[in-house]
Amino acid sequence: MNKEFNPKNWFKNIFLLLLLGSLTLQGFAQKTIVREGIAYPIPPSEPNRMFYLQRTPNTNTIACDLNIVNGQLDTDKPLTTYWLRYGDSPKGEKKELNFIQRKFAYGLNIKKISDTRYEFWFVSYKKYHMYLLKNKENEWKVYGKINNEVAVMNSIFIYIKGGSFWNPHVVYVEIKGNDIKTGNEEVERLTNVKKEES
Repeated sequence: MNKEFNPKNWFKNIFLLLLLGSLTLQGFAQKTIVREGIAYPIPPSEPNRMFYLQRTPNTNTIACDLNIVNGQLDTDKPLTTYWLRYGDSPKGEKKELNFIQRKFAYGLNIKKISDTRYEFWFVSYKKYHMYLLKNKENEWKVYGKINNEVAVMNSIFIYIKGGSFWNPHVVYVEIKGNDIKTGNEEVERLTNVKKEES
């Protein structure tokens, strides 16, 4: 038996479908943070993600992850950096750094202290050192000093204004992390930062 067409039910069903679609899209929407007038995507957290780096003039992001091989940390190369190309795709397509980027900008110099302790820094700025260590929960974390306090690293933002690839004019480097004692977010801006020869 066919039910009679009821406009009220029809509009109700359409409204529910639109509402459901809207909520679904919101669930998949990329969270962003505005820095220097640009909305930068916040990369989704992943089990091996230690921190990420963003810089002007575009939204392409450098991810720094644990380098896991066959389920184990590669003790010869415990960290890896690569692009999340948000400028090319909203999903942030993964792409390896090229030789020049790895050698002169976003690659890492890593010094092994022990199998559970590593000291490292970006090849382009050797003055700021970070440490890969295991915490009390036996989880790998990257630590650095922010406002003279030890913090778990979350992100680095580099504000570049002019210059060139080989000699960029860095206005500041903003470092964010969580204080290991209080858990509070710490933010520090480093100024007078110059790219160094690797």
